[in-house]
Amino acid sequence: MVNTILVAIDGSSQGHKAVDMAADLATKYGAELKILHVVSNGEISAELRHMAEVEHLVQTTPPQPPASLNLPGSMMHAADTSVEYRHEYEALTALAERIVDQAVTVANEAGVQNVTRDIIEGDPVEIILKTAEQSRAGLIVIGSRGLGTIKGLLLGSVSQKIGQQSKCSCLIVR
Repeated sequence: MVNTILVAIDGSSQGHKAVDMAADLATKYGAELKILHVVSNGEISAELRHMAEVEHLVQTTPPQPPASLNLPGSMMHAADTSVEYRHEYEALTALAERIVDQAVTVANEAGVQNVTRDIIEGDPVEIILKTAEQSRAGLIVIGSRGLGTIKGLLLGSVSQKIGQQSKCSCLIVR
């Protein structure tokens, strides 16, 4: 019997379908539904950047450091990069909150009695597998294709790796 279902989401349409499926199963089995979003510590995909812009969580041009800093050219580039990174990170965490909040709402509306949520930074595959093990999930539900980078396509998708490496059952939603 499945007592805990872990659904890993990223804001993609496949991720939304995974939440619907996981909520349905959690309701039917009376299972806890653990909603997980991983903020990747690697390259930010164009799709996520676009989603953050559409949601008005990030500006289309990064903010400039104050002119009063009076930094030399090489240091100004480093300051620009640092400001841009911090700005993107803040946008991604705000976007993660929104994605998880929407998933919790869907789960509650589906009648799931026990919903927990988590947002963790790191490598998606490692975090999902570790969270599943720590929460003793009997099932991982994940979308077949998320908002990864082109590089992710070449190396293999997160869902494929989860399916191969997980110690519990996996449901890949298309």
